[in-house]
Amino acid sequence: MNWRTFRKLVHHEWKLKGSIRRMDRSHTHRYGRLLYFALLALAGIGVATYFAINGQLELHQLWGVAIGFPYMLVAMGVLMLRREWENGTFGWWLTLPYSRLSLIGAKFFAAWLRTVAVSCVVYVVISLFAGILTLLVGGYSAEDVWVTMLAGLPLLGIVIGFSPIILSLSLLMATFHYTTLRVFSPILWIGIIGGLSTFYNGFQTFLPSYHMAQRFFSAQPGPLIPHLGAVLIGMVISWVIAYLFIRLAAYLLERKLSI
Repeated sequence: MNWRTFRKLVHHEWKLKGSIRRMDRSHTHRYGRLLYFALLALAGIGVATYFAINGQLELHQLWGVAIGFPYMLVAMGVLMLRREWENGTFGWWLTLPYSRLSLIGAKFFAAWLRTVAVSCVVYVVISLFAGILTLLVGGYSAEDVWVTMLAGLPLLGIVIGFSPIILSLSLLMATFHYTTLRVFSPILWIGIIGGLSTFYNGFQTFLPSYHMAQRFFSAQPGPLIPHLGAVLIGMVISWVIAYLFIRLAAYLLERKLSI
């Protein structure tokens, strides 16, 4: 498959909104979901503003929202594949004149691009919110905003860099559900939950902190990401593993599919 064709496949996966069955539900139900997420966002903003007014919030703590990224990636990867079965389009999708590796790879790459887009939006929103708090609430300076923005860049970079392994594993997990090996799906769920726990416990020492970002404004600036070499090596290894997961998912769709 040439690059132009693969790019069209990725674009097709990118623009799809989700399950047609869910989209056909009443407007009231859809608006209810939007209202739920809007209220959740407003509640988060309200809590952060309250602690800021009372001097109990450091701006860099706004990046705590990143704790939800791995779970978002799992849901994104699973839904990318599951919607073909929910929409009843899996037969059409599987009979496209392309290899299963290309088909599953297009879904993976579209999910990764969405991860990059969401990360950029989150970065802009948190940076703007930090600036608004500085203008409206006393006790913060422009340097606090800049340091918060600086600390967020490598944090989201780590999220984006390690997202391929989570996305590929979630796609593999979704693939198992539609094969003769679906009996192993619970084991995969346990494995991915344990993997996310390991991610939080093992990689927290690699994450940038407010104090490291603050050193950029001192007379002796230091590295923003501790153990940068280990992080980069870990990313490369995770990309290789992600590729193997994608190949395994393609093999299962080719040889073990259960319709």
